[in-house]
Amino acid sequence: DGARGGGRGGAMTTVRPFTCDDLFTYNDVNTDVFTETFNLNFYLSYLSRWPEYFSVATAPDGAIAGYVLGKAEGRGSNWHGHVSAVTVAPSYRRMGLASKLMDELEGISERHHDAYFVDLFVRESNTNAIAMYERLGYGVYRT
Repeated sequence: DGARGGGRGGAMTTVRPFTCDDLFTYNDVNTDVFTETFNLNFYLSYLSRWPEYFSVATAPDGAIAGYVLGKAEGRGSNWHGHVSAVTVAPSYRRMGLASKLMDELEGISERHHDAYFVDLFVRESNTNAIAMYERLGYGVYRT
């Protein structure tokens, strides 16, 4: 899978599983005030419990352009995906990469857990993210 980048001359980014080694190089992506930054144990617990829900987008030079972190929630046959974080480095924004990462998580939710929806939380002040989620077909459940 890949997402076409626009601002970098159409260079391709590659979406792949996040690895422990990525924890040493992902900090540039977490510089946005809207990005939830968690402690190391949080990332490691997600990586060990829901590795299929942790994907990273890398640029052609190997730099991390963005990532999505999520999990499966539910019981019995009623499962859904949950997005804990999706973020893209400032230099890779406005290229559709966050949408590509969301597509990745939605597909994993459906394929791995037969999930019937994906949910997430977003700050009301993050109007750019809200607009993107609305374009992707998400609706507001509560504020």
